[in-house]
Amino acid sequence: MKAVHFGAGNIGRGFIGYLQYKSGYDVTFVDISDFLVDAINKYKNYTVITLSTSENKEEVKNVSAIHLKDIKALEIAVSEADLITTSIGANNLASTGNVLRDLLEKRVQVNKKELDIIACENALFATDILKRSIFDGASIELTEYLQEKVGFPNSAVDRIVPNVNIEKELPIDVAVEDFYEWDIEKDKIKINSEIKGAEYVDKLGPYLERKLFLLNGAHATIAYLGYIKNYKFIHEAVTMDEVIRNAAIGFHNEGIKALSVKHGISVEELKNYSKKIIGRFENSYLQDELSRVGRDPVRKLSANDRLVTPLKLCYELGLEANNILTGIAAGFLFDFEDDEKAQGIQNNIRTNGIVKTVSDVTGLSQDDEVITDIVRKYEELKVCYLK
Repeated sequence: MKAVHFGAGNIGRGFIGYLQYKSGYDVTFVDISDFLVDAINKYKNYTVITLSTSENKEEVKNVSAIHLKDIKALEIAVSEADLITTSIGANNLASTGNVLRDLLEKRVQVNKKELDIIACENALFATDILKRSIFDGASIELTEYLQEKVGFPNSAVDRIVPNVNIEKELPIDVAVEDFYEWDIEKDKIKINSEIKGAEYVDKLGPYLERKLFLLNGAHATIAYLGYIKNYKFIHEAVTMDEVIRNAAIGFHNEGIKALSVKHGISVEELKNYSKKIIGRFENSYLQDELSRVGRDPVRKLSANDRLVTPLKLCYELGLEANNILTGIAAGFLFDFEDDEKAQGIQNNIRTNGIVKTVSDVTGLSQDDEVITDIVRKYEELKVCYLK
Protein backbone atom coordinates (compact mmCIF):
# COMPACT_ATOMS: atom_id res chain seq x y z
CA MET A 1 0.00 0.00 0.00
CA LYS A 2 1.25 3.46 -0.90
CA ALA A 3 0.45 6.72 0.87
CA VAL A 4 1.07 10.24 -0.41
CA HIS A 5 0.95 12.89 2.30
CA PHE A 6 0.80 16.60 1.45
CA GLY A 7 2.63 18.55 4.15
CA ALA A 8 6.00 17.35 5.47
CA GLY A 9 5.94 19.57 8.55
CA ASN A 10 5.91 18.40 12.14
CA ILE A 11 2.35 17.06 12.06
CA GLY A 12 2.98 15.31 8.76
CA ARG A 13 6.15 13.59 9.92
CA GLY A 14 5.35 13.22 13.61
CA PHE A 15 1.75 12.07 13.39
CA ILE A 16 0.12 11.14 10.07
CA GLY A 17 3.19 9.87 8.24
CA TYR A 18 4.30 8.14 11.45
CA LEU A 19 1.03 6.16 11.73
CA GLN A 20 1.05 5.38 8.01
CA TYR A 21 4.56 3.95 8.33
CA LYS A 22 3.55 1.88 11.38
CA SER A 23 0.65 0.55 9.32
CA GLY A 24 2.95 -0.74 6.58
CA TYR A 25 2.50 1.99 3.96
CA ASP A 26 5.27 3.22 1.68
CA VAL A 27 5.15 6.92 2.58
CA THR A 28 5.87 9.78 0.18
CA PHE A 29 5.70 13.35 1.47
CA VAL A 30 4.87 16.36 -0.69
CA ASP A 31 5.98 19.82 0.37
CA ILE A 32 6.89 23.24 -0.97
CA SER A 33 9.99 23.49 1.26
CA ASP A 34 13.23 22.74 -0.58
CA PHE A 35 14.90 22.04 2.76
CA LEU A 36 12.36 19.43 3.89
CA VAL A 37 12.16 17.69 0.52
CA ASP A 38 15.94 17.55 0.14
CA ALA A 39 16.51 16.40 3.73
CA ILE A 40 13.91 13.64 3.56
CA ASN A 41 15.36 12.35 0.29
CA LYS A 42 18.88 12.57 1.69
CA TYR A 43 18.31 10.68 4.93
CA LYS A 44 15.33 8.48 3.93
CA ASN A 45 14.39 8.15 7.59
CA TYR A 46 13.81 10.20 10.74
CA THR A 47 13.12 9.70 14.43
CA VAL A 48 9.89 10.52 16.26
CA ILE A 49 10.75 11.52 19.83
CA THR A 50 7.87 11.22 22.29
CA LEU A 51 8.11 13.74 25.13
CA SER A 52 6.77 12.65 28.50
CA THR A 53 8.33 11.79 31.85
CA SER A 54 10.82 9.79 29.78
CA GLU A 55 11.80 10.06 26.13
CA ASN A 56 10.80 7.33 23.71
CA LYS A 57 12.27 7.20 20.23
CA GLU A 58 10.86 5.45 17.15
CA GLU A 59 12.43 5.45 13.71
CA VAL A 60 10.40 6.01 10.54
CA LYS A 61 12.25 4.42 7.63
CA ASN A 62 12.36 4.35 3.84
CA VAL A 63 10.39 7.56 3.27
CA SER A 64 10.73 9.87 0.28
CA ALA A 65 9.59 13.35 -0.69
CA ILE A 66 8.49 15.29 -3.78
CA HIS A 67 8.51 19.04 -4.24
CA LEU A 68 5.08 20.50 -4.94
CA LYS A 69 6.38 21.99 -8.18
CA ASP A 70 7.67 18.63 -9.49
CA ILE A 71 4.51 17.83 -11.43
CA LYS A 72 5.86 14.78 -13.27
CA ALA A 73 6.92 13.06 -10.06
CA LEU A 74 3.62 14.00 -8.44
CA GLU A 75 1.64 12.52 -11.33
CA ILE A 76 3.40 9.19 -10.85
CA ALA A 77 3.02 9.19 -7.06
CA VAL A 78 -0.69 10.11 -7.14
CA SER A 79 -1.41 7.61 -9.92
CA GLU A 80 0.02 4.81 -7.73
CA ALA A 81 -1.38 5.93 -4.37
CA ASP A 82 -3.87 3.96 -2.27
CA LEU A 83 -4.21 6.77 0.27
CA ILE A 84 -3.77 10.54 -0.04
CA THR A 85 -3.72 12.67 3.11
CA THR A 86 -2.98 16.29 3.97
CA SER A 87 -1.74 18.37 6.88
CA ILE A 88 -1.17 21.67 5.11
CA GLY A 89 -3.39 24.04 7.09
CA ALA A 90 -7.09 24.59 6.52
CA ASN A 91 -6.44 27.80 4.57
CA ASN A 92 -4.56 25.81 1.92
CA LEU A 93 -7.17 23.12 1.31
CA ALA A 94 -8.83 24.80 -1.66
CA SER A 95 -5.55 25.44 -3.51
CA THR A 96 -4.32 21.92 -2.74
CA GLY A 97 -7.60 20.57 -4.07
CA ASN A 98 -6.95 22.35 -7.35
CA VAL A 99 -3.53 20.68 -7.58
CA LEU A 100 -4.98 17.29 -6.70
CA ARG A 101 -7.75 17.61 -9.29
CA ASP A 102 -5.21 18.05 -12.07
CA LEU A 103 -3.14 15.13 -10.77
CA LEU A 104 -6.20 12.91 -10.50
CA GLU A 105 -7.14 13.78 -14.08
CA LYS A 106 -3.85 12.11 -15.04
CA ARG A 107 -4.43 9.17 -12.68
CA VAL A 108 -7.83 8.34 -14.11
CA GLN A 109 -6.17 7.74 -17.49
CA VAL A 110 -3.96 4.95 -16.11
CA ASN A 111 -5.41 3.76 -12.80
CA LYS A 112 -9.04 3.59 -11.73
CA LYS A 113 -8.48 1.56 -8.58
CA GLU A 114 -10.15 2.60 -5.34
CA LEU A 115 -8.56 5.37 -3.33
CA ASP A 116 -9.18 7.33 -0.12
CA ILE A 117 -8.44 11.04 0.33
CA ILE A 118 -8.41 12.40 3.90
CA ALA A 119 -7.70 15.95 5.07
CA CYS A 120 -6.09 15.91 8.52
CA GLU A 121 -6.54 19.51 9.62
CA ASN A 122 -7.69 21.52 12.64
CA ALA A 123 -10.98 22.39 10.98
CA LEU A 124 -14.52 21.07 10.98
CA PHE A 125 -15.16 18.64 8.09
CA ALA A 126 -11.92 19.56 6.34
CA THR A 127 -12.14 16.72 3.83
CA ASP A 128 -15.44 18.14 2.58
CA ILE A 129 -13.64 21.41 1.81
CA LEU A 130 -10.92 19.54 -0.08
CA LYS A 131 -13.48 17.41 -1.89
CA ARG A 132 -15.44 20.42 -3.17
CA SER A 133 -12.27 21.92 -4.58
CA ILE A 134 -11.33 18.67 -6.34
CA PHE A 135 -14.79 18.25 -7.88
CA ASP A 136 -14.93 21.89 -9.02
CA GLY A 137 -13.91 21.86 -12.68
CA ALA A 138 -13.35 18.09 -12.86
CA SER A 139 -13.95 16.37 -16.19
CA ILE A 140 -16.92 14.03 -16.60
CA GLU A 141 -14.60 11.03 -16.51
CA LEU A 142 -12.89 12.17 -13.32
CA THR A 143 -16.21 13.08 -11.68
CA GLU A 144 -17.56 9.58 -12.33
CA TYR A 145 -14.37 8.04 -10.94
CA LEU A 146 -14.47 10.22 -7.82
CA GLN A 147 -18.12 9.35 -7.20
CA GLU A 148 -17.67 5.61 -7.67
CA LYS A 149 -14.17 4.75 -6.51
CA VAL A 150 -12.82 7.47 -4.19
CA GLY A 151 -13.61 7.75 -0.48
CA PHE A 152 -13.61 11.19 1.11
CA PRO A 153 -13.90 10.55 4.88
CA ASN A 154 -13.65 13.48 7.24
CA SER A 155 -11.37 13.05 10.22
CA ALA A 156 -10.51 14.56 13.57
CA VAL A 157 -6.80 14.71 14.40
CA ASP A 158 -5.23 15.44 17.75
CA ARG A 159 -1.55 15.53 18.62
CA ILE A 160 0.53 18.40 19.96
CA VAL A 161 3.77 18.74 18.01
CA PRO A 162 5.69 21.71 19.45
CA ASN A 163 8.83 23.37 18.13
CA VAL A 164 10.69 22.23 21.22
CA ASN A 165 14.42 22.78 21.44
CA ILE A 166 15.88 19.31 22.01
CA GLU A 167 18.90 17.52 20.66
CA LYS A 168 18.19 15.79 17.37
CA GLU A 169 20.45 13.50 15.38
CA LEU A 170 18.87 14.57 12.09
CA PRO A 171 17.32 17.94 11.21
CA ILE A 172 14.04 16.22 10.25
CA ASP A 173 13.64 14.36 13.55
CA VAL A 174 10.46 15.51 15.27
CA ALA A 175 9.32 15.72 18.90
CA VAL A 176 5.71 14.96 19.83
CA GLU A 177 3.54 14.51 22.91
CA ASP A 178 2.67 10.98 23.98
CA PHE A 179 -1.09 11.42 23.37
CA TYR A 180 -2.66 11.19 19.92
CA GLU A 181 -6.08 10.59 18.41
CA TRP A 182 -7.13 10.17 14.78
CA ASP A 183 -10.87 9.59 14.27
CA ILE A 184 -12.05 8.75 10.74
CA GLU A 185 -15.57 8.46 9.29
CA LYS A 186 -16.09 4.73 8.93
CA ASP A 187 -18.82 4.71 6.29
CA LYS A 188 -16.88 6.82 3.78
CA ILE A 189 -13.70 4.71 3.70
CA LYS A 190 -13.09 2.66 0.56
CA ILE A 191 -9.97 0.59 1.24
CA ASN A 192 -7.88 2.12 4.03
CA SER A 193 -9.73 0.66 7.00
CA GLU A 194 -6.78 -0.68 8.99
CA ILE A 195 -4.55 2.30 9.81
CA LYS A 196 -2.93 1.48 13.14
CA GLY A 197 -3.71 4.05 15.81
CA ALA A 198 -6.75 5.41 13.96
CA GLU A 199 -10.29 4.92 15.24
CA TYR A 200 -13.09 4.49 12.71
CA VAL A 201 -16.33 6.05 13.96
CA ASP A 202 -19.94 6.14 12.80
CA LYS A 203 -20.63 9.78 13.67
CA LEU A 204 -17.67 12.13 13.46
CA GLY A 205 -19.39 15.42 14.32
CA PRO A 206 -19.26 14.98 18.11
CA TYR A 207 -15.57 14.03 17.97
CA LEU A 208 -14.72 17.02 15.79
CA GLU A 209 -16.47 19.52 18.04
CA ARG A 210 -15.26 17.92 21.27
CA LYS A 211 -11.70 18.29 20.08
CA LEU A 212 -12.23 21.75 18.56
CA PHE A 213 -13.83 23.13 21.72
CA LEU A 214 -11.96 21.43 24.54
CA LEU A 215 -8.49 21.08 23.03
CA ASN A 216 -8.13 23.79 20.38
CA GLY A 217 -10.37 26.43 21.94
CA ALA A 218 -8.99 26.14 25.45
CA HIS A 219 -5.43 25.86 24.07
CA ALA A 220 -5.83 29.15 22.20
CA THR A 221 -7.37 30.79 25.27
CA ILE A 222 -4.35 29.83 27.38
CA ALA A 223 -2.02 31.09 24.65
CA TYR A 224 -3.68 34.48 24.29
CA LEU A 225 -4.17 35.11 28.02
CA GLY A 226 -0.66 33.84 28.73
CA TYR A 227 0.78 36.13 26.10
CA ILE A 228 -0.80 39.30 27.46
CA LYS A 229 0.33 38.26 30.96
CA ASN A 230 3.92 37.77 29.72
CA TYR A 231 4.34 34.02 30.01
CA LYS A 232 6.31 32.07 27.41
CA PHE A 233 5.10 28.47 27.59
CA ILE A 234 1.68 26.81 27.81
CA HIS A 235 2.59 24.73 30.84
CA GLU A 236 3.80 27.83 32.72
CA ALA A 237 0.60 29.75 32.05
CA VAL A 238 -1.73 26.93 33.06
CA THR A 239 0.17 25.77 36.15
CA MET A 240 1.51 29.05 37.53
CA ASP A 241 -1.42 31.40 36.93
CA GLU A 242 -4.72 30.70 38.69
CA VAL A 243 -6.63 33.17 36.51
CA ILE A 244 -5.52 31.46 33.30
CA ARG A 245 -6.07 27.98 34.69
CA ASN A 246 -9.58 28.89 35.81
CA ALA A 247 -10.30 30.42 32.40
CA ALA A 248 -9.25 27.19 30.67
CA ILE A 249 -11.31 25.02 33.02
CA GLY A 250 -14.19 27.48 32.72
CA PHE A 251 -13.95 27.31 28.93
CA HIS A 252 -14.19 23.52 29.25
CA ASN A 253 -17.22 23.69 31.53
CA GLU A 254 -19.03 25.99 29.11
CA GLY A 255 -18.09 23.83 26.14
CA ILE A 256 -19.11 20.64 27.97
CA LYS A 257 -22.61 21.94 28.62
CA ALA A 258 -23.04 22.94 24.98
CA LEU A 259 -21.66 19.66 23.62
CA SER A 260 -23.79 17.60 25.97
CA VAL A 261 -26.97 19.39 24.91
CA LYS A 262 -26.18 19.29 21.18
CA HIS A 263 -24.79 15.77 20.85
CA GLY A 264 -26.20 13.97 23.90
CA ILE A 265 -22.72 13.08 25.17
CA SER A 266 -22.68 12.43 28.90
CA VAL A 267 -21.24 15.24 31.02
CA GLU A 268 -19.15 12.68 32.93
CA GLU A 269 -17.54 11.43 29.71
CA LEU A 270 -16.74 14.99 28.64
CA LYS A 271 -15.32 15.87 32.05
CA ASN A 272 -12.99 12.86 31.89
CA TYR A 273 -11.83 14.04 28.48
CA SER A 274 -11.36 17.54 29.94
CA LYS A 275 -9.08 16.21 32.68
CA LYS A 276 -6.90 14.51 30.08
CA ILE A 277 -6.65 17.73 28.08
CA ILE A 278 -5.67 19.84 31.09
CA GLY A 279 -3.03 17.24 31.94
CA ARG A 280 -1.64 17.56 28.43
CA PHE A 281 -1.44 21.33 28.78
CA GLU A 282 0.56 20.83 31.99
CA ASN A 283 3.23 18.71 30.23
CA SER A 284 6.42 20.72 30.83
CA TYR A 285 8.45 18.41 28.59
CA LEU A 286 6.72 19.86 25.52
CA GLN A 287 8.06 23.40 26.10
CA ASP A 288 5.19 24.56 23.90
CA GLU A 289 5.50 28.28 23.25
CA LEU A 290 2.45 30.53 23.47
CA SER A 291 3.44 32.25 20.24
CA ARG A 292 3.22 28.93 18.37
CA VAL A 293 -0.17 27.99 19.78
CA GLY A 294 -1.58 31.48 19.23
CA ARG A 295 -0.16 32.08 15.76
CA ASP A 296 -2.48 33.17 12.95
CA PRO A 297 -5.27 34.60 15.10
CA VAL A 298 -7.17 35.55 11.93
CA ARG A 299 -7.86 31.86 11.37
CA LYS A 300 -8.32 30.93 15.02
CA LEU A 301 -10.85 33.75 15.54
CA SER A 302 -12.76 33.07 12.31
CA ALA A 303 -16.41 32.08 12.10
CA ASN A 304 -16.07 28.28 12.00
CA ASP A 305 -12.98 27.79 14.12
CA ARG A 306 -12.14 26.89 17.72
CA LEU A 307 -13.34 30.01 19.54
CA VAL A 308 -16.27 31.51 17.69
CA THR A 309 -17.94 28.14 16.99
CA PRO A 310 -18.42 27.20 20.67
CA LEU A 311 -19.40 30.80 21.44
CA LYS A 312 -22.17 30.80 18.85
CA LEU A 313 -23.43 27.43 20.08
CA CYS A 314 -23.60 28.65 23.67
CA TYR A 315 -25.54 31.74 22.61
CA GLU A 316 -27.90 29.64 20.49
CA LEU A 317 -28.58 27.38 23.47
CA GLY A 318 -28.84 30.22 25.98
CA LEU A 319 -25.81 29.00 27.94
CA GLU A 320 -23.13 30.97 29.76
CA ALA A 321 -19.99 31.70 27.71
CA ASN A 322 -17.97 34.13 29.83
CA ASN A 323 -14.68 32.22 29.55
CA ILE A 324 -15.10 31.66 25.82
CA LEU A 325 -15.64 35.40 25.45
CA THR A 326 -12.42 35.93 27.43
CA GLY A 327 -10.45 33.71 25.06
CA ILE A 328 -11.76 35.56 22.01
CA ALA A 329 -11.15 39.00 23.50
CA ALA A 330 -7.59 38.02 24.44
CA GLY A 331 -7.05 36.90 20.84
CA PHE A 332 -7.65 40.47 19.68
CA LEU A 333 -4.89 41.60 22.06
CA PHE A 334 -2.38 39.10 20.66
CA ASP A 335 0.12 41.42 18.95
CA PHE A 336 3.14 39.13 18.57
CA GLU A 337 5.45 41.11 16.32
CA ASP A 338 6.66 38.15 14.24
CA ASP A 339 3.11 37.07 13.38
CA GLU A 340 1.93 38.81 10.22
CA LYS A 341 -1.70 37.87 10.81
CA ALA A 342 -1.62 39.21 14.38
CA GLN A 343 -0.15 42.47 13.16
CA GLY A 344 -2.86 42.67 10.52
CA ILE A 345 -5.53 42.52 13.22
CA GLN A 346 -3.79 45.26 15.20
CA ASN A 347 -3.58 47.47 12.11
CA ASN A 348 -7.27 46.91 11.48
CA ILE A 349 -8.08 47.92 15.07
CA ARG A 350 -6.04 51.12 14.74
CA THR A 351 -7.61 51.99 11.39
CA ASN A 352 -11.22 50.86 11.77
CA GLY A 353 -11.78 50.36 15.49
CA ILE A 354 -12.36 47.27 17.56
CA VAL A 355 -16.04 46.77 16.70
CA LYS A 356 -15.51 46.58 12.94
CA THR A 357 -12.35 44.49 13.37
CA VAL A 358 -14.15 41.92 15.52
CA SER A 359 -16.91 41.77 12.91
CA ASP A 360 -14.42 41.45 10.03
CA VAL A 361 -12.46 38.63 11.66
CA THR A 362 -15.27 36.63 13.28
CA GLY A 363 -17.86 37.08 10.56
CA LEU A 364 -20.39 38.23 13.14
CA SER A 365 -22.70 41.18 12.40
CA GLN A 366 -21.74 44.49 14.02
CA ASP A 367 -25.30 44.70 15.31
CA ASP A 368 -25.10 41.30 17.02
CA GLU A 369 -25.13 41.36 20.82
CA VAL A 370 -22.23 38.89 20.74
CA ILE A 371 -19.99 41.61 19.26
CA THR A 372 -20.94 43.92 22.12
CA ASP A 373 -20.01 41.25 24.65
CA ILE A 374 -16.67 40.51 22.97
CA VAL A 375 -15.77 44.21 22.84
CA ARG A 376 -16.74 44.69 26.49
CA LYS A 377 -14.48 41.81 27.50
CA TYR A 378 -11.70 43.16 25.26
CA GLU A 379 -11.83 46.53 27.04
CA GLU A 380 -11.82 44.81 30.44
CA LEU A 381 -8.69 42.86 29.55
CA LYS A 382 -6.96 46.00 28.24
CA VAL A 383 -7.58 47.77 31.53
CA CYS A 384 -6.41 44.81 33.61
CA TYR A 385 -3.29 43.79 31.72
CA LEU A 386 -2.16 46.44 29.25
CA LYS A 387 -1.24 49.35 31.47
